[in-house]
Amino acid sequence: MSINIETDELIPLGILATQRLGKRPSPATLWRWRLHGVNGARLAVVKSGGCWMTTAAAFAEFLRAQTANCSPAPLADDAPAERSAATQKKLAAAGLL
Repeated sequence: MSINIETDELIPLGILATQRLGKRPSPATLWRWRLHGVNGARLAVVKSGGCWMTTAAAFAEFLRAQTANCSPAPLADDAPAERSAATQKKLAAAGLL
């Protein structure tokens, strides 16, 4: 996501994160979000007057991308994986099958 500095409402990163998350993230966390990202998602920011700014839309996209990147891929047919014969024997011996 790209931030349009002419039309988007810019909000200081620390303030927006505090509003959305209900607690103030550490400065190191904010630094990591904008520089390295989390789970392959990086937060779009711009610097204005010595303060890192972002938009509500960019922050929402960052959270969505993190979630999508860390969720496991669904199984092709949503069927459980097959157990080996040895595993089935062990489970049967333990009275679990």
